[in-house]
Amino acid sequence: MRKGYKFLLLTIALALPSFANSFYVGTDTGCFYPFFSPTCTLTGGESSLGSTLSGAPLITYTPDSGFSAPASGGVVELGTFSVNDTLLGGEGGNFDIQLDFTAPGGVGSYTATTFGLVVLGAGGAEVTFNNPGTELFNYAGGEFAVSLPTSPIQIGAGKSVVLDALITPVPEPASVASVVVALILITAVYRRRRAPNARRA
Repeated sequence: MRKGYKFLLLTIALALPSFANSFYVGTDTGCFYPFFSPTCTLTGGESSLGSTLSGAPLITYTPDSGFSAPASGGVVELGTFSVNDTLLGGEGGNFDIQLDFTAPGGVGSYTATTFGLVVLGAGGAEVTFNNPGTELFNYAGGEFAVSLPTSPIQIGAGKSVVLDALITPVPEPASVASVVVALILITAVYRRRRAPNARRA
């Protein structure tokens, strides 16, 4: 019986780390750049593009301080797009965002096109992610997918819109198998312990 318990505890100990590492924690950096520029410098602070009559940026993106999700995944907030409420302003370009996962690990990049026009405080901007919409992240314990919105994000003049991402876990077969084995062993040990009691009765 002692050997059975030892094997059971060992199996559970091997299975638990895989699930403990399946919590998603990270940060994002982003930047805007005009169509004629090849790239931009990612920043964890505010990034902007375009110009109003007063020289202020038309659209800005501000990352949150970080994001996290449980092992089951879910929707996380990455940051906020804001459009200036101005008499006249316009912009057109691209937006890059990079997600860095401190747990369970992985880095992914996404690109969007942006267009914006505000006239007399009306109108706004549009951000469309198209490269890619979903990325697969691999780490030591398995993999997970992160998806950004596939529909254009509309931000009205003087408005702000939160950028969300969807994290979808992809179960690792080895981890699932370990838990199944552990459950089978628990059932077997429980039945063996009950059998002598049943015979005595």
